[in-house]
Amino acid sequence: MNNRVAIVTGSTKGIGRAIAYKLAQNGNTVIVTGRDTLLGEEVVSEIRNKGGEAHFFRVDLSILTEVESFCHAILNQFDRLDILVNNAGISGHMGPIISTPLSQLSSVFRVNVESIFLMCQKLIPLMEKGNHGRIINISSIAYRLNPANSGTYNMSKAALNALTQTLAKEIGPLGITVNAIAPGLILTERIQNERLPGLAQKAGISIQDMQLELTKGTSTRQLTTPEDIASMVTFLSSLEAGSITGEIINISAGV
Repeated sequence: MNNRVAIVTGSTKGIGRAIAYKLAQNGNTVIVTGRDTLLGEEVVSEIRNKGGEAHFFRVDLSILTEVESFCHAILNQFDRLDILVNNAGISGHMGPIISTPLSQLSSVFRVNVESIFLMCQKLIPLMEKGNHGRIINISSIAYRLNPANSGTYNMSKAALNALTQTLAKEIGPLGITVNAIAPGLILTERIQNERLPGLAQKAGISIQDMQLELTKGTSTRQLTTPEDIASMVTFLSSLEAGSITGEIINISAGV
C-alpha cells in the first residue's frame, strides 16, 4: 500500500481537492490536476506541509491534445500508476433539450466522457505493469433522476457509467477494478457560497432555511460533503475492495 501513485483530475477545489487530501493522508503520492496553477500549487503545498507527496500538472480536459500530453508526461515521469480518479466534469448548458445547441452536447461529452475514455486508454498500460489498479469515476445521481433542463449532463453521466461497467469487464483479468460514484447534491464551497444564496434569495428565505429545504429531499435530512465522497474513493482504492468492480455507487444521503 505504500508508495502508490494516484491521479485525481479536477483536484484544485471541491470534491477533487478532498479526494486528493484523503489519498495523500493515506500515504499515496498524489498527482493533482486542474486549470488553475495557483490553486493546484496550493493543494500540493498543503499536502507536503502535512508530510505527504504531491505534484501538480496543469491540464484542460476540454482540449484532448492536452489530455494526451498529460498522459505522455505521466508515462515518462512515473514508473507506476495505482489509482486513477476521474473527478473533473462540467455541467454545461442548462435548458430544454429542444433548444440546446448540438455544440453544447459535444462540449459536455468532451470533458465528461471523451477525456476519461482517452485517459483510460493511455494510462491503463501503466497500471497493467503492476498487475493492479483502481479506476474510480465520479458520476452523478443525475443518471437515474434525469432532471429536466440538464439533458446534456444527464446523458454524459449515463455514458460514463456505461464506460465504467464495460471497462470493468474488459480489464478485470489485469487486476484492475473500475467503479463509479454517483453523488447527489454536495455541500462544496461553491454550493455554499453561490448556489445556496441564490436559491434562498429567489425563494425569499434565509440561507439556513434554504439548506433545510434541500435536505428534505434526503432520507438522512443532511447534505453529502466532499469528505463523504473522498472516504468512498479511499475505500474503493484499497486492497480490501478488490472484489468490487463495475459498480455505480450512489452517495446521495438517500435521495
